[in-house]
Amino acid sequence: MGLLSVDLLITLQILPVFFSNCLFLALYDSVVLLKHMVLFLSRSKASRGEWRRMLTSEGLRCVWNSFLLDAYKQVKLGGEAPNSSVIHIPNGISDTSTTGSRWKNISGKYGTECHLLDFAKSERPLVVNFGSAT
Repeated sequence: MGLLSVDLLITLQILPVFFSNCLFLALYDSVVLLKHMVLFLSRSKASRGEWRRMLTSEGLRCVWNSFLLDAYKQVKLGGEAPNSSVIHIPNGISDTSTTGSRWKNISGKYGTECHLLDFAKSERPLVVNFGSAT
């Protein structure tokens, strides 16, 4: 029952903003339709372009899903920092000759698994480099 009430509360919080977005999309579509009608009546060649509506069921579904993703995100401003699992790769140890794997430690294994906040210290900001594998 608790999970249902949380979902209902989140839905009630999202609905006003969702409906205001729907209103904006309907207003945008009506302005574009009016523009196309004026261009069509003036027999302009610019009126022959395709008109793509914004207020569609697919568009509304995307807007709703984006609001849900935002509401259910785990990290909140001012809240606790996430403590995700990361792989610590020691400096200066690499081996690409045999297996094609780039980073190995001395015993031949990949870097050690640890958590992000293991590297945090109170006297300095935490900077994480998410490098590229390309």
